[in-house]
Amino acid sequence: MNQAAMDYLTADPLQNAPLLSALRRGTGVVLSASAGGVLLWDRRGEIHMLSAAHRAAAKALLGELETCRVMMLCQHQLADIPAKKYRLQIGSPCRQVVYTGSPLPLDRQLDIRIATERELDRISATYDLADRAELEDLAQRGDLFCGFAGDRFVGYVGRHQEGSVGLLQVFPEYRRQGYGQQLECFMVNRVLAQGEVPYGQVFVDNQRSLRLQEKLGWQFAEQWICWLFPQGD
Repeated sequence: MNQAAMDYLTADPLQNAPLLSALRRGTGVVLSASAGGVLLWDRRGEIHMLSAAHRAAAKALLGELETCRVMMLCQHQLADIPAKKYRLQIGSPCRQVVYTGSPLPLDRQLDIRIATERELDRISATYDLADRAELEDLAQRGDLFCGFAGDRFVGYVGRHQEGSVGLLQVFPEYRRQGYGQQLECFMVNRVLAQGEVPYGQVFVDNQRSLRLQEKLGWQFAEQWICWLFPQGD
């Protein structure tokens, strides 16, 4: 493992959780690293990930990278650099959250199981950050789960291609019954059982979700992060 990359990333494991996760599970390939940051390619998510301590470091790390389609950037304030270089649009800022505690309690009020074709129609209709093909891929990999109260499909949760916990949704008619918390606890425990550190990203204006993360004991990275996408996506 690239020691310069690990030295930089482990100095702030909350801010750099996505890159650390990719390297530790063996899907991350370091493209450049220095005392000022790390640029890597994540094979699982098929994205670039960048963390840089300052603008000069970000420019130097990106120096030999000719093309980039999607990037996860650990410092939102540096987003204009890759956006200009690769003609990308900057996504909304997010708070990065990391769970470093013990498994969370589950009261078993939900039957939680892998999403099937029957549930994918409603998931696709209610989740707008992934297309149907991406959702099908998550389900096939065992990273998309549905919660059932009896025979009622109440919501879902999953893990994105690059490893972050997310996709949490409880349908409006079933909210305020603790189902969202149970779905998230299930997913956290699943990631922990796989020997990984759960992390996720929450839009800064999603106060309900941020309160849930705080309640469950997630830790918050100091700086906002963001994603960059092709223009028009």
